[in-house]
Amino acid sequence: MRTLISMLIGSKFSTKELVEKSIQSILLNIGTTDFLLVVGIASHIDQQVVNSIPINANVKVERLYCSSFAEFTNHVFSKYGAGTKWFIVSHDDIQLETPNLVSAVESSTSSFLDKIGWISFTDTDYLNGHWAPCTRPGYHSDFLYESAWEKRKLHQFHSLEDNYWEKGSEYQACDYPRSAVKCHAPFSHFIMIEAEKLRRIGLCENWSEVSLLIDEDWGLSALKQGLFNIWIPHIKYRHCRIQNGTRAQPIINSKGKQVIASFAKKWGFHPKLPNRETETKIKQLYGNTNIIWSFDKKSFDWEYLK
Repeated sequence: MRTLISMLIGSKFSTKELVEKSIQSILLNIGTTDFLLVVGIASHIDQQVVNSIPINANVKVERLYCSSFAEFTNHVFSKYGAGTKWFIVSHDDIQLETPNLVSAVESSTSSFLDKIGWISFTDTDYLNGHWAPCTRPGYHSDFLYESAWEKRKLHQFHSLEDNYWEKGSEYQACDYPRSAVKCHAPFSHFIMIEAEKLRRIGLCENWSEVSLLIDEDWGLSALKQGLFNIWIPHIKYRHCRIQNGTRAQPIINSKGKQVIASFAKKWGFHPKLPNRETETKIKQLYGNTNIIWSFDKKSFDWEYLK
């Protein structure tokens, strides 16, 4: 099988409209008939949502109860991943916008695929007024020491005027890279990796019901293995955020400290914004790996793979 896709419908805020649009956008734009989309249904999901899922040779519904995003993702990969080329992890509130996804990824990565871990794409939800960076900020200097996250000036947004989102500014001045570039780690909304690379870096950490810090952990795991994660800017999807927040916020509020403690125990440092002392510690712990790649670079110092 060429492509395996995992999608868990686990939030009590999942809706028929979100799920239908997510699945239909994948079916329309995946660009191959050689794929399997495995959709997990948590026990509390409304039957109307379940009934909206098309079941055919390419879409399989798993009704077994999984307690978390990680547990289901690992279940799908372990059960169906043998012999597959690509593995995609998708939320149930995305809309894939670029056609022929698999071919577009392969044509963008063919000359350096052996170096690549996770693949991230452009989240267009910034056009709906949300702060939607396409990759995690990593340790770029403008994120660590210039408040680029708070100013919404990371990555391609760095060239926009101050407070642009409050002024109804246009986005023509966005500074996109011309092709795939290295990134620290993807957000988990819609991400892709070669199955062989996932076996190499390991399955998903089961730290909470939602995907909190899973993508950061997976991104670091790839970098530690000598791979580079990348962002392909011309391949696009929309992560359909709720107004002023995320559907997972209640769980983040209740389990956030526990997840952070688990992360720190594994990696030896706190995952939130590092200070100079933490920067030194990370470099001491992982100075011989790609984890320190983004230090001493701004988030828009594009580094193309060769």
